[in-house]
Amino acid sequence: MADITYQVVPHDNGWAYKLGDTLSETYATADEAIARAKDAASRQKIGDGDALLAYPSPDGGWAFQELETDKSSGRL
Repeated sequence: MADITYQVVPHDNGWAYKLGDTLSETYATADEAIARAKDAASRQKIGDGDALLAYPSPDGGWAFQELETDKSSGRL
């Protein structure tokens, strides 16, 4: 079982989502990066694993949200 975490981080005067050491393209707002990370996770095939989204919360800490992933046995 693989568990993955998408992080939304500041990047190039905007926001990106990050998986491991890989950054997405830059988005104008954190909300847009969150939406794109959710979309990417929905297409991620990780078997029975889970995905989390970590993003900056208004209080300066981190907020976490479980994400739906593709748990089908088919390959891309």
